[in-house]
Amino acid sequence: MISLDDLRAFLAVARHESFVEAAEELCITPPALSRRIKKLEKFVGDPLFERTTQMVAITSSGQILLERAEIVVREFENFKDFSGRFAREHLVKIRFGCIWSAAGSVVPSLIREYTQINKDAEFEVRDADANTVFRWVQERQLDFGISMRPEDTKSLHFTPLCRDPIMLACPPGHRFFGRTNLDWSDLKKANMEKLDWGVLSYLAMGSFLKTLERAEIPHERGKKIDHLATQLGFLEAHQRAMIMPLLGISLSRAPDIRSIPIASPALFRDIGIVTLPNYKPSRAVASFLEHIQENFHAHYQASVQRFCD
Repeated sequence: MISLDDLRAFLAVARHESFVEAAEELCITPPALSRRIKKLEKFVGDPLFERTTQMVAITSSGQILLERAEIVVREFENFKDFSGRFAREHLVKIRFGCIWSAAGSVVPSLIREYTQINKDAEFEVRDADANTVFRWVQERQLDFGISMRPEDTKSLHFTPLCRDPIMLACPPGHRFFGRTNLDWSDLKKANMEKLDWGVLSYLAMGSFLKTLERAEIPHERGKKIDHLATQLGFLEAHQRAMIMPLLGISLSRAPDIRSIPIASPALFRDIGIVTLPNYKPSRAVASFLEHIQENFHAHYQASVQRFCD
């Protein structure tokens, strides 16, 4: 069987019209080059070059092979370039999405820690609400997501990382600002049945409100502010208290915002890794996923510590 090296040898002789110069280009001896050409001539069944003491000329059969050999070698080199780009973009680059609160807190420190050891790692990170992260994963736009637990467990697989409690984010001057804990009946007694919910997906809010109904806690959903930055703006302007996950509250730049646990019943959201079922990650993605599972909880604790003291 002939090989790409045989074709490259043939092309070099045709280009230089010299066995000696072709051998120098290929870093092989002239006898080794001659053996490659004889192998090709045996395969084709015709001489490929006319050799004299003064020159080497390609034959008509050699001219026909020349056209084919150039195409084969060129296509192989193109494939090598493509495979190299594919490896860099898909086997090394790590593409994932995350909910806003994780993107602003835990994720940057996870990436910084990981790239100190894995300096060649490249990331594409998108942030959005939970349902958008689910869609990106389902459409294979990204390798995985860091988000809340999805309701659709048939089309998405969930690996839990931590539980994020739902609390009352409270600015100074609010009636509950000095409290260390609350329960839902406290909110009712204070005529706060109409609650403003922070940046939670409609899916999560529906689940939480059903929990309150089962516990026979009167409530009425007030405003829902969809974007975390808007919600934090309301908090930092001391305009209202809001029901929020602790990780979201931790992103507030105001030093005087309080997070107050709410019990009876206590509510929380699970944060974890979202992938397609039977997802087979590349080596780079698998390595980063392992890093997330080992270190996410510690970075979460560091992010919310100011509001837990």
